[in-house]
Amino acid sequence: MIELRVVDRTYGVVLSELHRACFPDGWGVASMDEVLRSPGVYAILAAAGEQAAGLALGRRIADEAELLTIGVAPEFRRQGLGAALVRAVASVVPRARALHLEVAADNPPALMLYRTLGFAQIGRRKDYYRRPDGHLVDALTFAVDPGRIA
Repeated sequence: MIELRVVDRTYGVVLSELHRACFPDGWGVASMDEVLRSPGVYAILAAAGEQAAGLALGRRIADEAELLTIGVAPEFRRQGLGAALVRAVASVVPRARALHLEVAADNPPALMLYRTLGFAQIGRRKDYYRRPDGHLVDALTFAVDPGRIA
């Protein structure tokens, strides 16, 4: 059984290790700590017993919210955990006007997840992400009313 819980920055090392397991350019401990110290930022950890399974970091500023990052460990993917994490982020900011996010244009699983949950594309940032091999990928920006997530 997987448990989702809001955690504080004392989990920075765990969150950093998990982020690096999810992404080839995952955040190191110093980067994770810097994000976790930012105003309005909160973290959600998904755990299967003692094993970290997924994470989501969000930020709320005034009446807007942003999904900063979300990741699911490879062995827990395709089980609905990504959707559960997005819903958990939305539950922290139920009265925000919108929940925003950016996603790489070359990430079909994430794009399908966000569209299925009701996010609508609102923009594009050309050449926003730099991959480890140096090539650039556009970021697509999405938003949804957090109270309307499917």
